[in-house]
Formats: sequence, structure tokens, C-alpha cells
Amino acid sequence: MTSRPPYPGPARAAAQAPALAVLGDADAPRHAVVLAPVMPRWDHGAFFRQVAEPLLTSGHRITIYDTLSLLRDGDDLKALVDRWAQYLAPDDGASCGAPAPVAPDVLAGNALGGAVAQALLAQEWTHRARVLLLSGPTVADDELNTKLERVAAAVGDQGLSAALHLLEDVVRGPGRQATSDAPAHSGPARPQPPSLDEELAGWRLSAGLRLLRDADVREPVREFPGPLLHIYGEQSLLVQRKHLATGPGSQHRLVGIPQAGMRPHADQPTLTKDAVARFLGAEES
Repeated sequence: MTSRPPYPGPARAAAQAPALAVLGDADAPRHAVVLAPVMPRWDHGAFFRQVAEPLLTSGHRITIYDTLSLLRDGDDLKALVDRWAQYLAPDDGASCGAPAPVAPDVLAGNALGGAVAQALLAQEWTHRARVLLLSGPTVADDELNTKLERVAAAVGDQGLSAALHLLEDVVRGPGRQATSDAPAHSGPARPQPPSLDEELAGWRLSAGLRLLRDADVREPVREFPGPLLHIYGEQSLLVQRKHLATGPGSQHRLVGIPQAGMRPHADQPTLTKDAVARFLGAEES
């Protein structure tokens, strides 16, 4: 065991601006904002590139944000959502350094990013947007809480590598090979202390997953007046149909992707792209 904090002290202050990646033409007439899932290390938007085509071909510039890059020690989901609301709000765009001080035409989110996006629907400036959610939970039940906590706790109990093995086992899609068990410690030898990069990655993973504990953003979703699409993997072992909610209007839809787990955009990219294209096309017609 170690008494060192799970996140290096100098890095605890929030970044002045979130990490981001931009896809598409800077002069595109429309703007899509995408909030990333929990990632131990920011992948510069790679997770979304497989399903970006329908947005790019329909005239969107895409800004993909690292959702955790605005996370501070001690935050709960509401605190993180409030910080994103302040950053993305059109009226505050100039002072916050936002790349475009206008409301997005599409607001999208994956997993934790989807939960944050749904919570942001309480903001009136989101009401002109189309909302696209990839395995973005609306409500977390005891089953989801338990699975997320098991992975989060493994960071401190077993180390980052073991926690990532556990995470992969619940997010992998059907037919994907299970990860091998993380190696056990051999004998009483003291393990090497993790590097600062590993500590930061572990902190991001555990703190990010714990944000979703008892999450419930059903109210802003129910009251959202615009088009909203949930896409989820029908064989997901983590976020499932029961964790998603829509409002009463006909513009809110759910699409289950067959033979897909928690990452339908990775497991079945063609089917997921088709669902996104139909959603965008239906609203443009």
C-alpha cells in the first residue's frame, strides 16, 4: 500500500481550457460538440472518428472534448456539468475561450460524456440542438453502480492495469476475446511505485467512473423539446436499455445496435453510422 495521493498534487488544478480535437472544415456551416467517455488517457478524439462521417458530410465541423479535462478533485457530476455549462454557454464563449461562441447544432456524448450532455439539456441554449448519445446513461441503478465501483476500486486495490482489464471485460462487444487476467503479485516483493502518468491515468479512471454513481438526468431529458437519439449496444454488459430514458415527444428515439457491446461505434461502426445518418437526415427533410 502507498500513502501517496491517487492524483499528483501539481496536476490537481483544473486546466484553463479543456483538451479538444477538431474534425472537418473550419468554415463548415454547422458545429457539432462531442463529449468523450471516461478515458485514463485522452485519445485526441480517436474514439469518435469511426462514426464522424455522417456529421462531416452533412456540413458539420466537429469539436471533440475530453470531458475529464475540466474535472477537479472532489467534483460530483453536477459540479462537472456546471463547469461545462459555463464553458460552452454562448454568452460566455468569448470570456471562456470557447472556439465558437454560438450554441452547437449537434450536442453529442459517449458514456460519461452522454450523461453530461443530457444534464446540459437543462440549459436553454441547448434547445436548438440535435442530441446524439452513444451509450450515454440517463439513470444509474444499483447494478450499474456496482459494476462501475468494482472497476474504480480496482485502481487503488490492484493497480491501473488490473482495473483496465476489468473495464475491458464489461465494455467489450460480443465475440471479442476476453482480456487475460491481470498478473498477480508474485511473493512479498514490494511493487514499484506508479509513475506520475500512471497515477494521473488511474485518478482519471476511478474519479470519472464514480461520477456516474446514482446519476439521474431524466428531468432535463423529459423536458428537452428537440430531437434526441440514444444509440446503445443490445448486448452491452454496462449501459443497457434500462439505463436510458426519453421524453414523451416523438422526436426522442432509441436505437439498439445488434451484436454490439458498450461501444457500438467500435463494435458495429457501419450500423452505428447508418443510425446517425438516418437521425440527421430525418431532421433535415
